[in-house]
Amino acid sequence: MKIKLVFPFWSKLEHQTEFHLPPHGPVVFAAEVPEEVDLQFVDANLQKIDYDDHVDLVAMSVLLTCQLPHAFEIADRYRKLNVPVIFGGIAVMLHAGEVSRHADAVFLGEVEGRFEAVIQDFKAGRLKKVYN
Repeated sequence: MKIKLVFPFWSKLEHQTEFHLPPHGPVVFAAEVPEEVDLQFVDANLQKIDYDDHVDLVAMSVLLTCQLPHAFEIADRYRKLNVPVIFGGIAVMLHAGEVSRHADAVFLGEVEGRFEAVIQDFKAGRLKKVYN
């Protein structure tokens, strides 16, 4: 199984200081993914997304509300390719209703100790609309 974890781009403010460190959410998420899963991380602020790369599931880690428009574009594009998309992160908690229109699943809350169930549901073909 191959998962692509995407941290969406957001437009920076003029004169905004940029920090090119891995965002905390995706790092914690990656630690919860079982070793047998091939996990690829893309920070869209620094890398281009390869939509031709075959993946089984796309996970969107959305920290900031200003990332949501780009996250929705990415998710909609993958869903048109019949690749399921799950969203998680702080902005998802704040905008779960809107996010659900662009997602196959919405993950609310902390990932620690909880993502294995999502993997099992996905493998069994019974991905839930909401994990809370």
